Amino acid sequence: MKADAQIKQDVLNELKWDPEVREEYVGVTVHHGAVTLAGHVPTYRQKVAAKDAAKRVADVKAVVDNIDVRLEIEMRMTDEGLAERVTNVLRWNVSNQGGNIKAEVKNGVVTLTGDVHWQYQRGNVARSIEHIIGVRNVVNLIIVKPPVSASDVRQHIKDALQRHADVEASKINVDALGDTVTLSGTVDSLAEMDRIENAAWAAPGVSKVVVNLSVDLR
Repeated sequence: MKADAQIKQDVLNELKWDPEVREEYVGVTVHHGAVTLAGHVPTYRQKVAAKDAAKRVADVKAVVDNIDVRLEIEMRMTDEGLAERVTNVLRWNVSNQGGNIKAEVKNGVVTLTGDVHWQYQRGNVARSIEHIIGVRNVVNLIIVKPPVSASDVRQHIKDALQRHADVEASKINVDALGDTVTLSGTVDSLAEMDRIENAAWAAPGVSKVVVNLSVDLR
């Protein structure tokens, strides 16, 4: 396991490497492998990109996001104007076709509600909102309601993990109860944890994933 000072430097380097992040706005502290991000950025998308960058760094056990979004003057707008932009984005998002997703805007915070059939649709809709000028935060309350439930959900996920070259499937336990999947075991990085969770969400019949994975830093 790397020392906290080295992890901090690696996170700073990753932030500088990412073209979406203004690294000079972001402060980084590390304690026993847990990274805390602070400071302020001019867009919500940069806040998300900074957190994603920190999670990509090896030996990072957890990321605490304390970054504030401070919109520049030319990016500020009324809630009514922002709601109109959000409505237009939802109307043309392919993941929302035939769906019933609704958005509420208050003080620049967009709250999404409704339901979709797949987790990727839930993620796609939220990401499309992240890029809208004037958004300060996105609260994603969209529920995944699959059209059918599969009795072999567990096997689908295990098979998917074994197909992934960058995942050590033997370290992962998969339990399925109804449409809820629980993942446990150890991973080598937060990035690997995300890939495993995404694989679980991709299985048919899954509407909830409980992640009890931990990062093994030996």
